[in-house]
Amino acid sequence: MDSVILVTFKIKGIPIPIKIASTTEPSKDQILKKITDLANGYDLSGQIQFKKLLIEHGHKMYIYEIGDKKCIVLVERLEKIKEFEEMGS
Repeated sequence: MDSVILVTFKIKGIPIPIKIASTTEPSKDQILKKITDLANGYDLSGQIQFKKLLIEHGHKMYIYEIGDKKCIVLVERLEKIKEFEEMGS
């Protein structure tokens, strides 16, 4: 495996960012489904609306709103995964 996709969901109303690591980049539909699941799980009400997509240096930032709460989804491609070396005993 040479790279991994790190997807971070930052939603106002959820105290910590939610991070998901994957070997494949999520589609816009998959991102929307995860936002819907998180909104339902944290009792966030309001219509989910896509606002903007920003792309910079191969990373993507999706901006959504859940009612009046802002939701940012950062999709980062991390290259050249390195393994930790085993420690001899």
